[in-house]
Amino acid sequence: MNTRLGRILSIPSHAAILLGALCLTGCGDSSNPTPTPTPTPGTVLLDTTLTLVAGVNCNTGGVSADFAGTAGRTVVITATGAATLTPRFTLYAPDFATQLGGSSSTGAGASSLTFALTQTGTHHVTACDLTGVAGALRVVVTQRP
Repeated sequence: MNTRLGRILSIPSHAAILLGALCLTGCGDSSNPTPTPTPTPGTVLLDTTLTLVAGVNCNTGGVSADFAGTAGRTVVITATGAATLTPRFTLYAPDFATQLGGSSSTGAGASSLTFALTQTGTHHVTACDLTGVAGALRVVVTQRP
């Protein structure tokens, strides 16, 4: 047989051996568990940006936003802005008089609150900056499934 022809004919057989070896080591391996599904993040009830005014701190005022909440459902409220901000917010019941909870700092320019609602209706979030720094503050309310 011609030497060149022998090399050409041996290439497919080497490829078949390599492909078979790959399948034995990686194809159809049933020892891998089924991947865990990504948890559902929930339903966004509010996603807005509030403007905090310079010189207005949490003792002198704030800016409010509203969302429709359902009794028995848990909401996660986050506020994020520039690292220079020290944002805080208060969650109010539908009567806008009863304070339900207040945020905790989660880092520079961020705070959050997780709360199980006890009433159905329009709830209110009033945000402020602890030191009166001006800036944009993104407020997101997510209802857990």
